[in-house]
Amino acid sequence: MNRRKFYRGKITVPARWQPLTEEDSRLVFDGKGSELFKQADLLNPLDEILERAEPGTSEKQILRCLQLLNNKLDFIIEQIFLKERETPSSRGDVIEISGSGLKFTSEELIQKGTLLMMNLILPGTFEFQLELISEVLRSEDVGGGFVIAAKILEIREETRDEIIKVVLQKQRKEIRTGKTNQRGGTVDCTDLG
Repeated sequence: MNRRKFYRGKITVPARWQPLTEEDSRLVFDGKGSELFKQADLLNPLDEILERAEPGTSEKQILRCLQLLNNKLDFIIEQIFLKERETPSSRGDVIEISGSGLKFTSEELIQKGTLLMMNLILPGTFEFQLELISEVLRSEDVGGGFVIAAKILEIREETRDEIIKVVLQKQRKEIRTGKTNQRGGTVDCTDLG
C-alpha cells in the first residue's frame, strides 16, 4: 500500500532549477544541504520585529504584509540583476506538489538521481519564492517535453509549512465548491490568494 506522509495538490506554479555540482551534492548527502540556500545567509530585520509582535494584533498583520512585499521586491531585484556569469536556470511549471515531493514540466530530459536546486514562485505565501533541493525519481516523455517526478531532500520547515498550507487551501476550496476544475483538478495557485 502506498502511504504518503503529506497530502498532494495539483497546482500550477512556475519553477526554475539547476543541477547541483558534485561538491554541492556531497554537502546534501552529508546533511548540510541547507547551507546552499540563499535565504540561509540573509537576516531579515522584519523577522526579528515579527517575533516580538503580539499574535493577532493589527501590528503583526501589517508587519506580515511588509514582509511579503519585501520578499517580492527581493525576488524582482534578483531577476533584474541576475549575474551573467551564473549558469542560466532551466524553467518549467510545478504541476503537483506535497511536503515531500513534486512533479514538474521540463523541456529537457533529466536523469534519475540528479540533484536539483529548485526555486518555486508560490503566490499567496509569505515567502513567495521557495527554495528546496530535490532528487529526480523518474522522467516521463509526454511528447514535446517531460514530466519529472522528484523527492524533496532538503527544505526549510517554514517552506514545507507554506507548501502544505497552499495544498490544504486548495483542497478546502474544492470541497466548498463541491467540484474540481475542468482541467483535471489543476488549479492555478493565483486563485488561492
